[in-house]
Amino acid sequence: MNFFYMQIMPLALIRYAWAAMFFIALGLLGSAWAGGGHDHGDGPAAASGSASPRVSSHSDLFELVGVVDKGEMKIYLDRYASNEPVTDAKIEVEAGSAKGTALPQPDGTYSFKNEVLDKPGTLSVSFVVASGKDSDLLAGDLTIGDMHSDDDHLDASQPWLRWAAYAGVGALLLLLAAAVWRKRRRQGLAGLMAACVMALGATATFEAQAGPGDDRGKEGAPAAGSNAPKRLADGGVFLPKASQRQLGVRTLSVAEASLPTTVELTGRVVLDSNAGGKVQPTQAGRIEAGPRGLPQLGQSVRKGEVLAVLRASVGAIERANQQAQSAELKASLELARRRVARLQQLEGTVPQKDIEAAQSDVVSLQQRAAAVSGSVAATEALVAPVSGVIAAANVVAGQVVDAREVLFEIVDPARMSVEASAFDASLLANIASASASSAPGSSVPLQFIGAGRSLREGAIPLIFRTLPGKDALPLAINQPVKVTVQTKSQVKGFAVPNGAVVKNPSNQDMVWVHTGAEVFQPRTVRLLPLDGSTVAIVDGLKAGDRVVTQGAPLLNQVR
Repeated sequence: MNFFYMQIMPLALIRYAWAAMFFIALGLLGSAWAGGGHDHGDGPAAASGSASPRVSSHSDLFELVGVVDKGEMKIYLDRYASNEPVTDAKIEVEAGSAKGTALPQPDGTYSFKNEVLDKPGTLSVSFVVASGKDSDLLAGDLTIGDMHSDDDHLDASQPWLRWAAYAGVGALLLLLAAAVWRKRRRQGLAGLMAACVMALGATATFEAQAGPGDDRGKEGAPAAGSNAPKRLADGGVFLPKASQRQLGVRTLSVAEASLPTTVELTGRVVLDSNAGGKVQPTQAGRIEAGPRGLPQLGQSVRKGEVLAVLRASVGAIERANQQAQSAELKASLELARRRVARLQQLEGTVPQKDIEAAQSDVVSLQQRAAAVSGSVAATEALVAPVSGVIAAANVVAGQVVDAREVLFEIVDPARMSVEASAFDASLLANIASASASSAPGSSVPLQFIGAGRSLREGAIPLIFRTLPGKDALPLAINQPVKVTVQTKSQVKGFAVPNGAVVKNPSNQDMVWVHTGAEVFQPRTVRLLPLDGSTVAIVDGLKAGDRVVTQGAPLLNQVR
């Protein structure tokens, strides 16, 4: 028992002690290799989310971003309110002791080169911008990190640390070898080999971590995707100016105003009774082309123009009756003419009234015979009741049609009517204006004409008329539309285009706000429709926010 404690236990304790010292030394060496300035955590490489040094500034007129790469500053200049690129400006740059003019580039940016931009440090940069009648002074601080690796700093400022690390590893291996050699045990030789392998592996690992090219945590070193659009931890999006121009991002500086409350109704386009018409025959017959041929869809016609000719068609029995009646009238007409001739020969011996009566019978029979004979092969000219364009054409040459069948529909594209259904009778006295929308982002103004006083399928029909002008949309008869009625009631809100509203992952309405030169933040909002192309944001924004109005769906897809 004493032999066990005196011989075996000291050997085990010595081995555990050496193993502990070995790993402690490796930890210290790793810390020495990592050195100050390394950041191996998951934090962002730079405050702006980009690896390239940059400076940004803005005023009420302009927003400017300068990105430095290899001694060259690429300058992006935009309008602050709309984010529209400014490509015709003159920019004077002063960066520390360097002064000069930024040269315009074909891609709409400006370039300023100077050797001072290739030296690490912090520079105060100012820009004098002149574009047309607008001029402004923008300024900001530019921090340029050291373009060399941390190992170069380590070798230049503290070269003894690396050599001390190597010396420590060597001394540790020598001590382990001496201990095992003295014990001359087989297990000790195996432990020595394992320790050597572990030490060499650790040395190689730390060398790879701290060797040339290690740039984690350095502001100026590019990381994977560091210069690309990306989603930030707070839900925002970092979108470089170059990407903003590729996506065509545009913004609108919103202002609070009193906006009318709205009601959305379903409607459809109907024919305006005063600006449209239908062409229908009064009898059955066969269609023949008019002087200009049969009209085609979309063809313009004038009021009174002959569109087609209808040749009446009857059955065999009806035609036979008409022919028999015509023959009978002709025979009666011949007898009447002979009777008139005889009476005229006896003039003076017969009363004059008998002669006049016989002559009147002749005239009557002539007219009746002409009418009956004409009805056998009668034709009817189908004319346009109004001027406009052909909206519907339902015949071809030679087609046999029935009486009162709709052959053509004529509409005036500038004057259409919209019929909507309202379920609240109080809305009739509270209509201020209205608009119709056939697709998202498009609308046409409407004029309220009147409302029916009898329910139709449980709703009150409302009639609106489109207003002629440049905002008129190409509507079609029976086309379904969404009618937005603006009431006389008012609400405080911000008017933004309908395209600025997107959905977040929770299916809530939201907009993107341009909070920084290259940073966008999502805002959940509550909205009310104003018309087919505009909505009123009543909650979620404040005055002066720059809301993304173009490119919001693309911005919403950045991950």
